[in-house]
Amino acid sequence: MNTNKGFTFIELIITVTIVSIMLTVGLPRFQSTVASNRLTSTINAMVSALQLAKSEAMKQHKTVVIRKKNNDWANGWEVFVDDLIENKTFDSGETVLVVTTFDSLNSTVNIVSTYANYISFTATGRATAGHFTFCSGTDYRSVIIAMTGRIRTSTVTSCI
Repeated sequence: MNTNKGFTFIELIITVTIVSIMLTVGLPRFQSTVASNRLTSTINAMVSALQLAKSEAMKQHKTVVIRKKNNDWANGWEVFVDDLIENKTFDSGETVLVVTTFDSLNSTVNIVSTYANYISFTATGRATAGHFTFCSGTDYRSVIIAMTGRIRTSTVTSCI
């Protein structure tokens, strides 16, 4: 009776081969899933900021502005109440509601917008109509803002 316990060399080679095949097949799919999750996370952050701005504008009966950070929407944005001078820029004494910034993890997401520097919601919840298009690889999605302030998302075919 043989009392040796363990794996033979052939069993070890077969196991390593199977694991390497699984990694070769699964890793590219995993990377696209991670990129898609980053895109979804960025879109959700924008929709959240837009909904906050609209609701605060209506609640406080004041203009609320979302302004891009560091001259690029992909760097993030800040939401503030524009109640002192109403010039769509942050002035000393105005209330910042939220600041969203992105690190290198979201650097794969590009944001194209019809809004040059900011979007604002009036006290009635209305906004200038436009959109943000979020692009990551070949995945393109858009956040669309109607003049009435309605916010919706859509899948689009290109990064425009």
